[in-house]
Amino acid sequence: MMKKNPAFLCAAIIAGLLAVPAYAAESPSCYISGNIGECWCYDNDIIPRDKAGTLSTTGGLTLMGAVGIKFSGTCRLEAELGYQRNNANHITFNTEVYRISGLLSETSILANGYYDFNRRTINPYLTAGLGWASFDVNGLNGRHGLNGLNEIHSAFAYQFGAGVSIPVTKRLDIDARYRYARSSTMSLDNNYTTFQLASNSVLAGLRVWF
Repeated sequence: MMKKNPAFLCAAIIAGLLAVPAYAAESPSCYISGNIGECWCYDNDIIPRDKAGTLSTTGGLTLMGAVGIKFSGTCRLEAELGYQRNNANHITFNTEVYRISGLLSETSILANGYYDFNRRTINPYLTAGLGWASFDVNGLNGRHGLNGLNEIHSAFAYQFGAGVSIPVTKRLDIDARYRYARSSTMSLDNNYTTFQLASNSVLAGLRVWF
């Protein structure tokens, strides 16, 4: 599995955003945003010692910050930096459920696109994005070969979701959204285990236009 610092992707995304012309977008057309919320990881595919199963976590913290540009009345592009962490809860093999412990965290850099349905007072939107994520598996303990795993891996990641924004002033929006995110398959070194992380998040935040 490829293990690289995702900084090069961040630079490429930002360079691409800066190259997008503003066209006739309504002023202001650039923004920064921040969101905080709770995330849950359910039924993540995990195959330790050739025994396929799924891993689930307790609710955890999600943080996101982004810089973006609106280049038409309905379309936006942004570069996003995100972080989430969850405590492992249980792992399921067929009908068997085992308690496990440990911490899973993710740092991601994504290029996101948005389609806004402008309704003035409450503005729904759809979003999708892709990029790269670094995953930290810390102290994962349980049965079937999961014995104190401590590893960091990088993988392709993507997200899609929907939300609403509420303009407070010309330069400030309140934002609320749902998001589904998933990684490509990673191979953990020490236990011959493959792993794929998927999460559901509910977030709220602010968007500041300039």
